[in-house]
Amino acid sequence: MASPNTPKMTAGLLRSYSEAALRNADELLAEASLLHANGHNARAYFLAVACIEEAGKALLAFDTQNRNLSDPAVCTKLKANMESHAQKITYALGIWALSNPDPREALKVALDLIFDLKRGREPSMYTDLCANPDRVQTPQGVVRANAARDCIRLAHSSLDYAQRHFREKTPFQFTTAQDKLFTMKSRKLQETLETEDFWWYFISRREAGHQDIAEAVLGYERDHISIGTRFRPAQ
Repeated sequence: MASPNTPKMTAGLLRSYSEAALRNADELLAEASLLHANGHNARAYFLAVACIEEAGKALLAFDTQNRNLSDPAVCTKLKANMESHAQKITYALGIWALSNPDPREALKVALDLIFDLKRGREPSMYTDLCANPDRVQTPQGVVRANAARDCIRLAHSSLDYAQRHFREKTPFQFTTAQDKLFTMKSRKLQETLETEDFWWYFISRREAGHQDIAEAVLGYERDHISIGTRFRPAQ
């Protein structure tokens, strides 16, 4: 049962949320730049990461307006994604990379950046106790001026892309299968994707003109996993 304090997800609410997040991202970037200009590198880095997160949240809210918002499972998963630091960073930089003229190379860069931002977010704001050697770690000791500068530049690029995405794109249209895949448990999906027999099933479907991987995952679950059979007999 949904919490009485949880608003009902609608396309209009998601649109408003995305617009508010985009405005906040712009303010965070301005504040990060101001802090960096005055030598506050750790806080500048943290706010730049926050800007990227807000850009990711804005993109998530915008792109998912046409999901099946009458399905509680879809709303729960969507809300969790928009509250996850990692998911927001990943979405912001992943979508930005895919818009690049060379998405393959851009994705390689984005994956490294995503890892660095997830790892650097907390140390840029909080003190910590570390070992090997035993020491107190401070944000000022972790974040150098060039790291803050580079993070601000990345935030600027992410925000520029998000703003362009809003101007030029329309929210995605999702099929029933895509919504079901969205709410599938991560471990269950991973197990399917790591099964060689599934990929033979997927290749067969593609050869027959069925391109949607969501339909393939659900079809394999229905036709094979649920009844304990293989698509291809064991060799």
